[in-house]
Amino acid sequence: MSRTPLRGVRRLFAVLAAALTAGALTVPAAHADGPQLVITAAVDPGPQLVGRPFPITLTLTNTTDRPLTKVTLWDEHVSGSYLSIQDWAGLGGSPQAGVDLDAGATRSFTVTAVVWSWRQDVPHERFRGSWDQPGDLVVPLTDPTTTRGSASGVVYGDRNENGAFDAGEGLAGAVAYLTGSGSGSPIEVTTGADGQFTFTDLPAQRYGISSYRLPDGWVSDAGGPQYVDVDGSVPGPQRNLRALRPLSEKLHATGAFDRATYQVGDPVQVTFTLTNVSGAPLHGVAVGCDRFGSDDHLLGWGSWTDLSPAAAVDLAPGESRTFTESGTVPSAATQYGGFYAACDFGSDPGPIEGRPRVNLDAHVAAPPGTTGGVVYHDDNGNYTADPGEAITGTAVDLVDRVDGTVAASAVSDAQGHVAFGTVPAGRYTVRVAGGWRPADGDDGAVAVGTCWSCGEEWALRYQR
Repeated sequence: MSRTPLRGVRRLFAVLAAALTAGALTVPAAHADGPQLVITAAVDPGPQLVGRPFPITLTLTNTTDRPLTKVTLWDEHVSGSYLSIQDWAGLGGSPQAGVDLDAGATRSFTVTAVVWSWRQDVPHERFRGSWDQPGDLVVPLTDPTTTRGSASGVVYGDRNENGAFDAGEGLAGAVAYLTGSGSGSPIEVTTGADGQFTFTDLPAQRYGISSYRLPDGWVSDAGGPQYVDVDGSVPGPQRNLRALRPLSEKLHATGAFDRATYQVGDPVQVTFTLTNVSGAPLHGVAVGCDRFGSDDHLLGWGSWTDLSPAAAVDLAPGESRTFTESGTVPSAATQYGGFYAACDFGSDPGPIEGRPRVNLDAHVAAPPGTTGGVVYHDDNGNYTADPGEAITGTAVDLVDRVDGTVAASAVSDAQGHVAFGTVPAGRYTVRVAGGWRPADGDDGAVAVGTCWSCGEEWALRYQR
């Protein structure tokens, strides 16, 4: 019998013994006796507020005599309210995450967390990694069910545009509102004659704050998200909410397609003219289109070189400038009987509301369809046609948005319903007689065709 296999086994054991003697396969002592990674977690004593992000310091110690690479962590919920990590600082949250720790090294990282809602008790969280001693953390958090407070401020029209509230600038009858209450519905209050408002008996937490329904054409200038942190202190936080005159009072915009009818894939030439009708220079004017991402919007506007944010223009008082851009008819145009371009012009940062807008429409051949719906005046602002709000017995026209012709006419019934029957495919404006005008930014627009929403009954709000 051959002895070769036995000699091979002996040689293998000899190699392994030599390797172990040299330390090549030595298991780190820390792994044998304890964790390779020790994690500690710390947070400011606060207390923190529901809805307000806060930092957590995670300290990692490599207890071994070799480097640890691509160290990642995760968190486990132990009890109480749930903690949400918004930024892992490279320690987790993506396949590319991971940090390196030299042998015996200690490193600290600051992650960002938030508690979105209260769940009976403060959060108890555990941070873990591989072969670790985990770090537990109990976050001091104000209980919004037992701590309440107030918030106040003023809604003001910044007439001199100095960015501050001055005497006489308060806007009466505006609505200030808070979001993030947990109920899903905003908390609203109407300003007094001096523009002042106060919210009382608020559960302690962070709220988003804004304003709407501003009088006399003023538009809200949030300038980014605004918050109030209600923590039960007296007096509570104060936040002034700025409003501006609409940019459309200073800048006028017009536009046109190069023709009225196209086919899918055709090139489209668009001409815009901007005019500064104010007595002061306007700086950094750029275009923004297709704010809602519609599939029947003109394609290619994002590649325009003129009027892009990188090529924004300045206009001297009284100056007019004309720009010609190009685009392409979208394939979805055959479902709508046409396509459109909806563009606004303004400077960033700045409110989109109140900017001058250009809405252009064109025809594309498509099969006819039917359309109908309800016209109403939304007295209570709940976006529902409640009893008594229907616009009844009133002449209503379906107006072609390309050439302004009336495609069909009808009279609204006792429920405010209008049925136009079969009409050519395309985009239309629903025009209501008697001084009624659209209450929303869609200008009473409806589409007729084979698109997914074209056959649905519509409900349009009007005011006068």
